[in-house]
Amino acid sequence: MIIYADVLIAVNLYINYFLVRGTALLLRRKIKPLRCVLASAVGAVGALAIMLPELHPVISVLLKVLLGIAVTLAAFGRQKRGDFLLSLLCFLAVSFAFAGGMMALWSFAAPLGMFYRNGFAYFDIPIGAAAVITAVVYGGFRLVKLLLDKKRPNQHEKVLIRSGGIEIPLDGLADTGNSLCDSFTGKPVVIASLEKVRAVLPDSVLNYLSGSTEHLEGIRLIPCRTVTSEGIVPAFPAEIIIGGKPADALLGVTRQEISGADCIFDPNII
Repeated sequence: MIIYADVLIAVNLYINYFLVRGTALLLRRKIKPLRCVLASAVGAVGALAIMLPELHPVISVLLKVLLGIAVTLAAFGRQKRGDFLLSLLCFLAVSFAFAGGMMALWSFAAPLGMFYRNGFAYFDIPIGAAAVITAVVYGGFRLVKLLLDKKRPNQHEKVLIRSGGIEIPLDGLADTGNSLCDSFTGKPVVIASLEKVRAVLPDSVLNYLSGSTEHLEGIRLIPCRTVTSEGIVPAFPAEIIIGGKPADALLGVTRQEISGADCIFDPNII
């Protein structure tokens, strides 16, 4: 089979874009389009390894893992070790699911011309067909997410905040209207009332809330919009446990009292 490098890169760039999007969907994280394109390009360039001589299976697997690490890093940036491992495993899982879906769909359409070497496959299919297949498979991911995220009544959960050796138990409200997240890391934000969590707040958050613009290291300033107003919510990393399970989220602080609870969070977190 003749392999065209430009077709190989173009098809893999397109497909990897949806793989990264599918991973972000599974992780419930928002990802900037530029990061998604960058990660897709890393994966597409890595596919050129198909043109190398046959590699030892161990080296081939190691190459795939290293490429997965590079794609995950490009897509989601630096994370805690556990978060990064979860992101990597999700990307690999989505990749396998996507590849299986493509193979299954294409087998019903026409005989598949495929060349496989060093852990990478070259599909001799038109760009239009690839577009239809990836759209259908990605649409399946979206449908599953919609079914899982269908609107449900708000519910209360026990929330535990840990930071600096201090623990604060809170009454948390799962609010379907709270979709606030950090645009850089994609992590959701649990919003708590200032007076409820003052004991665990770093000086940088207290400085910001007091109107100071100095010593704000280590916090994220996240734009927030409500029905009646707009503002900025300072947020910082903290150990957050919701309903007995760790939540990969930031803790945001507001001066306003939260009606009916001590904090609110996106129910998708749990």
